[in-house]
Amino acid sequence: MKFNITTNYQQYPKVTFWEWNTSQKKNTFDYSVNTFAGIKTVDENMTHGIFNDDTAQHQCYIRISSLSNPANIARLNITIYNSTNTIFTKEWTQFGALPTPWEEFTTSANAKYAIGIEITAASPSGPSTFEIEIKENNP
Repeated sequence: MKFNITTNYQQYPKVTFWEWNTSQKKNTFDYSVNTFAGIKTVDENMTHGIFNDDTAQHQCYIRISSLSNPANIARLNITIYNSTNTIFTKEWTQFGALPTPWEEFTTSANAKYAIGIEITAASPSGPSTFEIEIKENNP
């Protein structure tokens, strides 16, 4: 007995990042924000969002996979939303056990979502880099 598996390459899954200023799909992106010791920094509309370009909704998952210098960060909040619906909001305040567990959210068919962040730096503080992962079921 045997079976064969044939793969079909797709450049992007059905749910991708969306670069607002170029209207292009992306699998990854980098983003930089200034933080200040003991101060909450808010960015309600990052340079990239999330786009489900399928005709069906998709279950997705998000987590913090790594954080350099976790002592510099007191809090991270991520919200995924559009003009009619907030589909995900999560606050993290503990960064000792990374990666964090996967957190679920659902994207609607043919929908684009903004990503909002709130970062509260510790006091004293310094630079840090988060790596945030997003995956989907049945891409």
